[in-house]
This record gives sequence, structure tokens and C-alpha cells, in this order.
Amino acid sequence: MWYAIDFGTSNSLLSFVEEGKEPRVLNLENGNPILRSLIFTPQKNKYFFGNEAIEKYQELGGDGRFFRSLKKFLPEPSFKGTEVFGKRMKIEDLIATMLREIKKRADIETGNDVKNVVLGRPALYSLDPAKDKLAEDRMRLAAEIAGFERIEFCPEPIAAGLDVVGNESEVILICDFGGGTSDFTLLKSGESFSKENVLGLSGVFVAGDAIDGRIMRNFISEHFGKNVKYKAPMGNNLLSFPTKLLKKLCNPAHIVFLKERENWEFLKELEQWSVGGADQKFFNQLFCLVEEQLGYPIYSKIEKSKIELGSEDCSNYLFDHPGIQINMPINRENFEEAVGPELEEIFNSLKKVFDSSGVEYETVDLVRITGGTGQMPLVQNRLIELFGADKIQMNKVFQSVVTGLGKYAQSLSK
Repeated sequence: MWYAIDFGTSNSLLSFVEEGKEPRVLNLENGNPILRSLIFTPQKNKYFFGNEAIEKYQELGGDGRFFRSLKKFLPEPSFKGTEVFGKRMKIEDLIATMLREIKKRADIETGNDVKNVVLGRPALYSLDPAKDKLAEDRMRLAAEIAGFERIEFCPEPIAAGLDVVGNESEVILICDFGGGTSDFTLLKSGESFSKENVLGLSGVFVAGDAIDGRIMRNFISEHFGKNVKYKAPMGNNLLSFPTKLLKKLCNPAHIVFLKERENWEFLKELEQWSVGGADQKFFNQLFCLVEEQLGYPIYSKIEKSKIELGSEDCSNYLFDHPGIQINMPINRENFEEAVGPELEEIFNSLKKVFDSSGVEYETVDLVRITGGTGQMPLVQNRLIELFGADKIQMNKVFQSVVTGLGKYAQSLSK
């Protein structure tokens, strides 16, 4: 028996593989197969996951630690861990906490203590081979901590294409646009799957979260002090908001670390050194965001605006909270210009698949899109320009990868 787990930046799913039976996707939360990759801990050794994490977080006014997009930290050697109620937790420990809960829920559903697991992984965690290996090693250790013994990996874009293998001989491009990564795989379908089916593989650590971060940087961050000026004691130079802290503010995963002591104390010093008369309002809003850990609702509103701008000419970003008042229209033209760099990175990665494989764009018979970011009209329109509308096929947005991982696990049982 195997579990196949699609541990995603935004969502996680699991497929159960039993010998002699077809893989089946299990429900992980209230009759839904999708468990959002969220953890909230209000006290030592007490954890909530998925939608319940959001509910408890809101119920307790953000009093605790809230984690999202943990997958993004895997290839970062500089991320050594974070303090959680007096205990230093490494990234492996945090992810193991989520995987352990996923396994527990699945074991209850199946009535088995399953020890074998296939884990999905991006085509590339990082362009740096050392960082890519670090990420997979960390993920393997997290799975071991969670209670798994045999651990196998399968690239997510390959998993998304496994259900097309066995059809007519076609060249198929799998585009997996997630929260943390955009992955591309060129496959030649056939009677069965082997490494020879893979014609090209590429990926980039830029996807939905990066686009949300760009919206924060270009539009919303001014309400949290992006444009404040300050002078350090004994200094004469007029300085801008520190880049290091701005990067954390403009990253859906890293924003929670503004509350760590070193960052928090520095922010308090900036408030004292500020030279702008109107800056205090922005500092107050930033402190409210950090103290009450409002990063998740702030970014949820950003995601809402991003979706609206896919079909509307303007979205009104509205955040109404005691201590934070934002009412800001975002024009679609400005939005599209702002996220241009992220889209270029994504489609440059797509180009590398064709450059490395020698396959021509017109040779592709079918383009299959999976992942939430693949729903963006900006992304779909670019693919239509490259391949034509008749070749584009929308997969099940979230389930195609975990279904393919289940089929991969099934092949390991034979």
C-alpha cells in the first residue's frame, strides 16, 4: 500500500494506492480532497491545519504563529528555522507536522498505517543543483519524521501527464502553474511510461505567490511604510525602508517572520528615526499587521484582486480592520505591467524546455494546464499565442498531479 502526496505551496492532496485496485483520492478535510497547506499554532504542541487553521487564527485574533507556503523554504540554505513557543523548529520539523497530520487523516480513512509514500516535487526546486538537492533531502527527512519508511519522489509535471500516456503517439506539454513554482514538461505519449517519454523538463520558482508579492510591492506596501524615510542616529544620509524587511513584507511566506525579535526591534527603531510627518500612520498599520499576524488576510485580499483583474478593468483593494484602513483601486493595465517581470521569468523557463530538447513549438499536439495560477487569463493568453487555442486543454485544476502520483505509486507496486 502507498500514499501519494501532492504537498503543494498552497494546497495538499493525497491518493491511496492499494494493490489490485485503482488509486483513489481521499478526502482530507470535511469531505473535500483539498487540505490547504496552512498551519496555525496558538500554544506549544497545539496545531490546526487547513481551513481550521484560518478559523482558529481569526477566532484568537492572530495570537500564535501562522505558517503558509512552507514549501518555498526548502531550497533556502539560509533558512535555519524559527522559534515556536520556545522551541527552535527547522523547516523539516514544520513540514513534518503537516505531513504527519495528512498521514493521520488518511490512516483513519483507510484503516491502515501506511508506511510507503510517493511525494511530488517540482521539476526544479532551484536552478542551483546544490539547493535542489538540499530541498529534496529536507523533504525526505520531513517524511521520515512524519512516520514514512519508504520514500520515493516523482516530478509533479510528469505526474500531471501520466494519465495521457497510453494514448496515440503525441507530443504533450504539461504546464503546472502552482503557488510556488511553474513547471514545464514535454512528454511523448506511448503505451507505457518510462524516462524515454520525457523530452524536456524545466521549472522556475516563480508562480502565484510571486505574483501576489508583486502586487503587494507595487500597490499595497505603501500603506505599510514602503515609502517612509529615516535617518540613523549620528547619520546624515536620508535612508529608505530597508530592502531586507521590504522583501519579507512582499512575500506571502516570509511576512510572518517580521514578528521575529530582530526584525521587530529594527522596525521599532525605524519608527523613532523616521523623518516624515505622515509616516506614523503607516508605521501604526505595519505594527498592527505584524502584532496581529494579519499577513494571511492581507494576502487573501490581494489574491481576490488578482482574480478580479483577470476579467475586470479595475479592482478595489479594500481592507477594513481596526488599525488598518486601505481603500485602493488597482487598474488592470497597471497590474499587467507590474507582473510583467514574473511572467517573463515563467515563460523564459518554458522556452528552455524547447531550447534544450530541440523540439519546435509547432510540433506540440496538446498543451495541458494544471494548477491555480494557470487559471489567470494573462497566462492562458500567452499559451494561446504560442500554441493556438485549439491545443489548450484545462486539466482538473488541483487533482491531476495527485492522480498521476497515484499512478506512479501503482507502478512501483508491480
